[in-house]
Parts: sequence; structure tokens; C-alpha cells
Amino acid sequence: MEANKRAAEAAPSFIGSTKIEEEKDITKVLNYFRYTTGTTLDAMFATGVLRNSITYYVDYLERIGELRAVKKDRDKRTHHMAKYYSANKSQWKPEQHPQLSLFGEEGGESWE
Repeated sequence: MEANKRAAEAAPSFIGSTKIEEEKDITKVLNYFRYTTGTTLDAMFATGVLRNSITYYVDYLERIGELRAVKKDRDKRTHHMAKYYSANKSQWKPEQHPQLSLFGEEGGESWE
């Protein structure tokens, strides 16, 4: 017990003196799509994160509203159709919600 106390006291304390932030994989993916429009394959090559993890993060970020697919085009590497994602909200198309009628197609009674 005494040895543990001495070791803890002798260890240098860096808490509060450095600004090192451990960047998690989801943060890397979000930052990539913040500044670049690309596919999940592009994000894999740029960030080094596994592609199956990226697709999980993309799904999560789409559900919380931080990321959206902005276009669908051929991928430059695979030449297959792929979604291009962006976290830059200026590139997003406005969502169009269908107008629902409370009374069906024929309308309803008039209150006048």
C-alpha cells in the first residue's frame, strides 16, 4: 500500500496542462463528412476506420440528424451507384413532408 502511494505521488501530473483530445472513430467520420462530400468508401480511405464501422456510424448520424445523403451517383472507385453523404447543412435539400388530410380525399364538412 505504501509503495502504491509513493508511486502515485512520483508520477507526473498532466491533467489540465495539455490539450490532447482522444479522437474517437465516430468523430473522425463526422469531421470527414463535415468538410467533404463522399461515400463511405471514401471515408474509409481518408480516416482509416473500418468500413463496416463507418456504415454503422453513418446510420446513427443520419438518425440523430447530423448527416444526410445529398446525392446518388457512380462511385469513382467501384463505378457502382453509391450515396454521397455530407454533414454540411447548406448542401442538404429541404425535407418535404406529404400533406396529410384529416378527412380523406373528399375533404370534410365546412364549419361556416
